[in-house]
Amino acid sequence: MEHTSTTGPGTATSSLRISDAERETIVEELGRHLTAGRLTIGEFDERVARVYRAVTQDDAGAVLTDLPSTPVPTPSPPAGTPFPRLRLPLHQRIEWGAWATVGSINLVVWALVSLGTASLIYFWPIWVIVPWGLVLAGRTALGLEGGPDRRRADDHIRNARRLHREHMRRAAVMHRRAVMHRRGLNPHCGRSSRTWY
Repeated sequence: MEHTSTTGPGTATSSLRISDAERETIVEELGRHLTAGRLTIGEFDERVARVYRAVTQDDAGAVLTDLPSTPVPTPSPPAGTPFPRLRLPLHQRIEWGAWATVGSINLVVWALVSLGTASLIYFWPIWVIVPWGLVLAGRTALGLEGGPDRRRADDHIRNARRLHREHMRRAAVMHRRAVMHRRGLNPHCGRSSRTWY
């Protein structure tokens, strides 16, 4: 049975080796079928395990042969917000937080010294707050060490790590059940005399 790939109309999958990104695409499509009710959780788990074990595109694509193709959902912006909300990368949020904290401490020290001497002393916090703030503003505006590509890469890495953790957890549970089954233990009747980690 030949399955056509979703990469292009009329193109058949090949025996080329599959990449991690292609595996993630297939797993996401399986997830859409799960939420649509076409797959049970057990079937979803089994097919995801087959995708991660697959070496070629043919092997991985075989899990979709009995399922219709689903369009990739495109998130629509919420009504009433003409411009997307700016979300800074985590490292820039930390830098801005450090700038605000250090600037506040300098202002408090300057204010306390001015109160203690009963006169306004030279406003030296400006040499800490302004240059550092200008550098951060420039980096944020130019998107240095951030931007959509960096955020997309960070999101992909986080998603891949989450899927890997979930897959390893499921594999550990399946392995434990298989070992218990081989030893004649019922996995649903509590723990045996051995401790399972």
